[in-house]
Amino acid sequence: MKRVLLFLVLFFCVRSVLSEPIALPELHRRVTDLTGTLRSEEISSLEEKLKNLEERKGSQVAILVLPTTGEETIEQYSIRLAEKWKVGRKSVADGVIFLVAKNDRKMRFEVGRGLEGALPDVLCKRIQIEYVRPLFKEGKYYEGIEIGIEKIIGLIEGEPLPEPTHTTFHETSRGKIGLTGYFLLLVGVGIFVGIFFRRMFSFIKAGAAAGIGYWAGGLLGISFWTMLPILIVFFVILLVLYSTWNSGMGGGSSWGSWGGYGGGSSWGSSSGGDSGWSGGGGDFGGGGSSSDW
Repeated sequence: MKRVLLFLVLFFCVRSVLSEPIALPELHRRVTDLTGTLRSEEISSLEEKLKNLEERKGSQVAILVLPTTGEETIEQYSIRLAEKWKVGRKSVADGVIFLVAKNDRKMRFEVGRGLEGALPDVLCKRIQIEYVRPLFKEGKYYEGIEIGIEKIIGLIEGEPLPEPTHTTFHETSRGKIGLTGYFLLLVGVGIFVGIFFRRMFSFIKAGAAAGIGYWAGGLLGISFWTMLPILIVFFVILLVLYSTWNSGMGGGSSWGSWGGYGGGSSWGSSSGGDSGWSGGGGDFGGGGSSSDW
């Protein structure tokens, strides 16, 4: 009797572990391949297409290739993924996830609420069956994903969506960055040079940094009288900063005390991997289509 009870306990424990949902991957880029199916140049090509779409229309499209969704159906896994990644703009909900479960031989387009008109279930199913499935059956996964993405992009292009917003700074005229820009340039140059003169007297360090700033300003064609008040303020700020640094570090600190070298840390220690792309807060309601091959 004890053996039977022990067996039942072990059975339910194992079953519980096996039925645990597969962990969702983090979103760091537009194309995530957990199977090693796609070559690096193929991933780059797909990401370039999706990046160009986002710049033109604002819509975000992500691709995930994974071995299996486990005990979950691809629909269950896909909606969990969509709720975590939140691909698409928050106010527009114009995100799409192309999910491929390679070992399960299943695929799904998870469509954001804002694109359900442009990408209705029937069109998603048609793209999968007529274009993607034949290529997947031949083992041509990149070609299948590429044509599926191209069809999705084509439908999104025809949808009237709000214009994308760009926060990246673009120079409108070469060399015309304004007085504030010049001042920030001088500060940056001065601080950089000041690091290399840290063991010198504070007065000499500040003067040297200001001198470098004056030289840089001269190369940019700024007049002396325009730069003079900036340099005076710049000199005083650096003098105070360097004095503070020296007093706080005992006047004899080394590179290691900055934490950049010799202090057990490195330049990339806090980056946490490639986190240059993320979802914009998109919303999903289960729209899309699933197919096998």
